[in-house]
Amino acid sequence: MGRADYLKLGDYNAVCSMCGFKRKASEMVKNWQGLYRCPEHNEPRHPQEYVRATPDIQTPPWVQPTSDAFIAICGPNDRTAIADFASADCCICEFIDPVFDSSIT
Repeated sequence: MGRADYLKLGDYNAVCSMCGFKRKASEMVKNWQGLYRCPEHNEPRHPQEYVRATPDIQTPPWVQPTSDAFIAICGPNDRTAIADFASADCCICEFIDPVFDSSIT
């Protein structure tokens, strides 16, 4: 005979989902997960589960429309005639920038 093996009209036996002991259903409490447990095994929901973060809005306040036009900008390193340093439409033939040749002053 266990602690729940007695007659109580309108009540029935239930098993705790945590410990597995038999009790009367009127003594059980419903857990936040929807499971019925003994009062000593009932655990409240953690408060951190209710925390909500502020939304992170990553869109800029305004944007410019895209353009199909290509604008070439020639810098000092782009106009030299040295391979791998020149840019198309900026290169000057036989021109070496003083940055690349220390003998030119």
